[in-house]
Amino acid sequence: MTASSAIVIGGGIAGCSTAFALAKRGLKVTLIERNASIASAASGNPLAMLYPRLGGDAASSRFALAAYLHSLALFQSLQLPEADFNQCGMLQLGFNTRELTRIQKVASQGYPNHILRLVNCHQASALAGIKIAYDALYLPAAGWVNPKALCGRLTQHPNISIQNSQAVTAVTHNQCRTTLHFNGSTTLSADIVVIANANDAQQLFPDMPLNTHAVRGQVSLIKASTSSRALNTILCSDGYLSPARHLRQAIAHHCLGATFSTEEVDNLAVSIRDHDANLEKLKSLSPGLHEELQNNVTDGRVSLRCAATDYWPLAGQLLDASRLKATPPRPSASMACLPWVEGLYLNIAHGSKGFTTAPLCAELIAQQIVNETSDIYREFAGLLNPNRFLLRELGLKRLAKMR
Repeated sequence: MTASSAIVIGGGIAGCSTAFALAKRGLKVTLIERNASIASAASGNPLAMLYPRLGGDAASSRFALAAYLHSLALFQSLQLPEADFNQCGMLQLGFNTRELTRIQKVASQGYPNHILRLVNCHQASALAGIKIAYDALYLPAAGWVNPKALCGRLTQHPNISIQNSQAVTAVTHNQCRTTLHFNGSTTLSADIVVIANANDAQQLFPDMPLNTHAVRGQVSLIKASTSSRALNTILCSDGYLSPARHLRQAIAHHCLGATFSTEEVDNLAVSIRDHDANLEKLKSLSPGLHEELQNNVTDGRVSLRCAATDYWPLAGQLLDASRLKATPPRPSASMACLPWVEGLYLNIAHGSKGFTTAPLCAELIAQQIVNETSDIYREFAGLLNPNRFLLRELGLKRLAKMR
């Protein structure tokens, strides 16, 4: 089947980048968002940080770097103004023994200097514009982006139309077309449907174990001081602090965050407790700035991220879970023998790294749809397989690693 139309459910970074990846390949895309505007949920923070966290297992580090470089190239190509996208660089601080060991290990792995390099505390201080007490991993191309501006630019493509304030209640499939059902009798069909609505995806597929959970995150906005305005780079420890920017208010603020909790996920109210938790992170970034800024919190924002239990995104084509459970194949079966749902895909579970990882996942899905598979697709498609938990549940561990 040669697809000509697509529907993407979800107007956050996963949905907007998926719509863009399909639209630039000539598909007519309808983007469905349940809120009144795009980038209103987890993708609606004042700023999003763009950087890779390296040093875990080899596969996760390769994916993190590939995703980071893809997002950088994509955001640069959109020609966003400096007020909405700024590659100010980031210092990942060796603020304790574990982090110092990690950054030293990463720095020893031969990355070129334009990606990262190890700097001592004096060099870090010169780069940051304030005193830094730790050696650090410096990522010169890292930066921050304005989520609403980015999602707005991605969806300006002439092949994309947006329907806001629309909640999908069910998804059905027959005769090579997927149909979305809304409240009442309204339906919408397309050759391709990509589900990119984060924590809401599971309710559309009750038979499919997606193994995702909501993660509550709060960022704190801190009024800048005269000396904190000198901060040139993002600082990162177990949290992050952005350089001062004019965010929602006329006065320059830093963005500090973020909490990461699986508790109270039904509560989206900004809490003093979480502001205090973010301020504790500021201590590890800069005790001096903590002392100076601890009483400068003016506002905050809470959102729910979506994360999988194995911390990998879920991105790719979906299987028919009911058919697979009814007639499971032999463990030695080929992937082609599985009951794939033609034209139905998933792009969710990016956790706190959505602006780094979702655009690459969108690109890989688009490649799969138009048969443009790349070396990156071949390396990561199995690890991102959105059916992996279902296949493992059925004892098909070998197939769970494939695509």
